[in-house]
Amino acid sequence: MSLPEASLIRQEHIVRDMQLLSEVKLTRRGLVRYLALSLGLISPNESRTLILDILEALFGAHFSGEEIDVNQLMEKINSLRPAGQPAQIKAVRYHLHQLKEKGLLERKAGRYRFSLPPMAEKTDLGEALEYVYLTNAKNALEKTKKALQTLEHMY
Repeated sequence: MSLPEASLIRQEHIVRDMQLLSEVKLTRRGLVRYLALSLGLISPNESRTLILDILEALFGAHFSGEEIDVNQLMEKINSLRPAGQPAQIKAVRYHLHQLKEKGLLERKAGRYRFSLPPMAEKTDLGEALEYVYLTNAKNALEKTKKALQTLEHMY
């Protein structure tokens, strides 16, 4: 009988400590890829680019103060992709769902935006991401400590 470990996972956040090389900072695409890697949204050597296109469109909307619906998002994504390679709506919706499940994105009234911490007075995306990742880490570490305490009593 196998244990249903996968069903017990509530959230998973990977954070990678990466060098921020000067050549990465030369292009918007380089920075988007760096952020996706460092936040664990893609794997090293990832060749698929749709999530990068989605993130670039979402970052653009955020920094412009916009909340965009899926149709506007599709337009922005397709403007970033090579001609003749439009994004598939099903794949975009999948990635949006994954970002929502990680707590990074929210959808209200059909419009998408990055999740901001409760009581946030400004729309600092760095603060928002830090809040999401640290909250998840804190919750996970609290349960780990509790498990260790329980294990200690068994010895």
